[in-house]
Amino acid sequence: MAVRAKFDDADFAIDTTKIKGNPNAAGNVRVGNVAGFPVLGLHDIDSSFALMSLAADAHNLPHTHPRASETLYLLKGKLDVSVVEESSAPPVLVIENTLQPGGIALFPTGLIHGQRCVAKDGCKFLAVLGSADPGAVTVAARLCDGPVEAVAASFRVLERLAERMCVKLSENPAPSQPSGDRHH
Repeated sequence: MAVRAKFDDADFAIDTTKIKGNPNAAGNVRVGNVAGFPVLGLHDIDSSFALMSLAADAHNLPHTHPRASETLYLLKGKLDVSVVEESSAPPVLVIENTLQPGGIALFPTGLIHGQRCVAKDGCKFLAVLGSADPGAVTVAARLCDGPVEAVAASFRVLERLAERMCVKLSENPAPSQPSGDRHH
C-alpha cells in the first residue's frame, strides 16, 4: 500500500483519447506502458496495452513481445490473426483464426504473431500485455538490421534483392500489397 500512496487517484484511470500514437494511412497504434503511465509498473498491476486501428486490408506486421503474453480483444471489424508455433517440427505450425467483434485471441510470450483487417470498414482492437514493459520486436525490420548476406540467406535470394526488399519495408501498421503483387 505504501507504493500506491505515491500515486494520485487519477493515475489509476487512463484517458486513452489523449494518446496520439503514430497514425498513418494504414492505421494507428496507441500504447500505454510503464514509460508513459508509471502506475502500470506496480507489482500487482504489471501490465500494458495497445489500442490499434487498422484500415481495410492493412496489417499489424509480424512481431513478438519478448517479456509478455498478449490478450487481444476485437472491438470492431473482422480480423485475421496468426501466431507461429515455435516448437513445431518442420513444416512450422502457424495457428490462424478469424475474429468477429467480441472475439479474443491469445499470443504466448515471445512467439511471432500478427493481424490483418479483413473488414471493409476497418478494425479496432485492444491488446492487453502481461508486463508493464513487454517490448515489441517487428520481425522484418529487425531481420533487415542484420548483415545483408544473412538477410539474403534467410529469404534465399541474391544480396542485391535482399537490400531492395529491406529498403521497401512499410511502416507499421502496413498497407496490403496491391492485389497483383500478392503471393500466397
